[in-house]
Amino acid sequence: MAKILISALLALLLSVLVTSNALGADLVSLAYDDGSAEDGVWIDDLRGHAVVFEAPCDNWTLSELAIFGRLAPTAKSDNFVVEVWDGNLSLLSKSMDRSKSFFGDNFTWSVVDIPDIKVSGSFIVSFYEFAGVYMGADIGLASGRSILTARTPNRILPWDVQNRSYNETNWMIRALGYSPAPSIRLEILSDKASQNSPAKVLVKANDADSNLKSATLYIVDNKTGEIVWSEVKALKGGSADVQFSWPGTMFQISADGLNAGPVFAVNTLEILENLSSLLAYSAPAILDLEKNLTISATAYFGEDGKFNALLDTYGGAQYLSQDVVNRTRPGIDYAQYAKNNISLIKDKSGIGFLKMKIPSNPQEASTAMIGPVMLSGSPLRSYGLSLQKAKVGMGEYVMLVEVQDAAYNTVSKVGEKTIKVA
Repeated sequence: MAKILISALLALLLSVLVTSNALGADLVSLAYDDGSAEDGVWIDDLRGHAVVFEAPCDNWTLSELAIFGRLAPTAKSDNFVVEVWDGNLSLLSKSMDRSKSFFGDNFTWSVVDIPDIKVSGSFIVSFYEFAGVYMGADIGLASGRSILTARTPNRILPWDVQNRSYNETNWMIRALGYSPAPSIRLEILSDKASQNSPAKVLVKANDADSNLKSATLYIVDNKTGEIVWSEVKALKGGSADVQFSWPGTMFQISADGLNAGPVFAVNTLEILENLSSLLAYSAPAILDLEKNLTISATAYFGEDGKFNALLDTYGGAQYLSQDVVNRTRPGIDYAQYAKNNISLIKDKSGIGFLKMKIPSNPQEASTAMIGPVMLSGSPLRSYGLSLQKAKVGMGEYVMLVEVQDAAYNTVSKVGEKTIKVA
C-alpha cells in the first residue's frame, strides 16, 4: 500500500503542486496570461505583438517560444517572424516560417523552436504575423508587459490597438527555457511523530548555478491519501542542509463550533517583519461574496490562528483585521475603514478552503472544498474564523519534500520510510 501511495503521490505533486509545463517537456514556461483567450487581434504588416519577459536567473537558456493563435480567414501573408531582443532592443534571435505550418482555423498553442540563447534581466519576444494570424488576447487585469514593436530600427511603439486598452490586454506569448535544476537527498532521522517527539527529516540540496530558493515538506496520510501538513523553509546559495520536524499535527478550520480539516495551508515567507506574526500562515480559498459571485483568494492567519487578511487573486484586500490595519495605517478609525473597504458581509459571505488528497483512481478528484464557511461574526472579531492545529489520527504517513530554485525548477523526493503516529 505504501509503495502504491508513494507512486501516486509523486504523480499528483508533479501535476498539481509542482510548477509544471505542458508546452515543452522539462522546460520552464514564463507566462503572464491566464491561458484563456477572450479575443483575437491581428495587426498590420509593420507592427508586432510583443511581451517583455524577465529572465528568472542570469544566463537563463531560452529554447522555445509558444504562441496562442489561429489563421486569419483572409490572410495577407503566409509567413510570420518571431524575434528575441535584449533589454537594449538588440536582436538576439530571429526565426521565420509559414503560418499554415503552425496555426489552423481554431485557436491553439503553437511552439516555435529557436536556437538556444542565454538571456539575463529583461528580454522581449516579438511576433510579426503580417495580418495573417489572430493573436490570442487575454482580456482582464493586464500585467503591463504586452506592447507593440517595430523593426529597422528596433523600437517600442505607442499602444494603438482598436477597442483594446493597454491595461486590459495580455498577448498570449510564452517563453520556454531551462537552467540547471537542483538535486536533493533525504535522511529520515526519526520515523515516529508525537507532540513530545516529532518526526524529523534532513534535506540536503545542491544547485549548480547557486540559486536555491525554498524547500517544502508535505505530509500525507497513508490511508486516506489526504495532505495533512505542509511547511516551507527558505534556501539560498548552491548548497544547503535544512531540517524539518513534524509533531503529528494537521491544519483545520474553526468557526462557530465547526472544526473541519485537514485543510491545505502553509507558513508564509517574505512577509514584512511587522506583519509576520499576523500573516504567519496562508491557505488558498474561494470567497462567496453573494449569490453567483465567487472569487479565488488567499486567507492569512496569525501565529495564534486568528483570521487577519483575505487577498483576492489580483492582490486586492477583501478583508484586513484591526491588528493589520493598526500596523499598516496607524491612527486610522477601524470602524470607518471596515465600512468603506471590507467587502465581506456578515451571514451572507462564505469562504471555502481547499482539501487535497491522493486519488485512489483516475476518476476520483484530487481536491475537495471544506465549506463555504459562513461568516457569522464581525470584522472586529475576525468573523469567528481561525486556523487551528490538531492531532492527526493514528496510522502511517508519507513525507515528501519539494525543492525549488529561483529559476522555477522544482524537484521532489519521497521519504523511503513512512512516519508512524501512535
